[in-house]
Amino acid sequence: MNMIDSIVSLPRLIELFAMLDEKLSEIGCAINNSADPDTDGLFDKSEYFVGVGLVAAQQFLVEVASFSSIKKDNAYKLGPRHRSGIAYATAINSAANYWKHEAEWWSGLDEINSGNIRTMNHVSTIADTNHYQLSNFIFALSNNKEVKLMFLIPIITEWFNSVKNSKYA
Repeated sequence: MNMIDSIVSLPRLIELFAMLDEKLSEIGCAINNSADPDTDGLFDKSEYFVGVGLVAAQQFLVEVASFSSIKKDNAYKLGPRHRSGIAYATAINSAANYWKHEAEWWSGLDEINSGNIRTMNHVSTIADTNHYQLSNFIFALSNNKEVKLMFLIPIITEWFNSVKNSKYA
């Protein structure tokens, strides 16, 4: 077992995603049964649970990068990429940051700078919409099947293996 394998825990992330996906399934059923899921707040509820999952994924990415001795920005460039050319690790990091900081951007607490614009662009490029971008981000990563965080696991696993096998690791 590689040292990095003993430090970071993909099984814990998978377990968390399974719990969050159960909640997302409940929300999905409620959306399907609602006359107006937007007014009922169901899309916002989905965004919340997707955001929590993305932040957990981001924490996993940070752990892997930190214990691999690859600079985080370089590590995020490894692994699979979206057809737009954006590395999925970069996109996941951006989506987590989007969830954590979006309110600051719109409330004027944080000046919108080039980093914030880049974050917004990564998310909107993959989500391909300006509405409920995080849920649509996950939906796009599932090849338009459903909003489930488990669809991130193959992407994260491929990235993890890229980091472990990198000449910089």
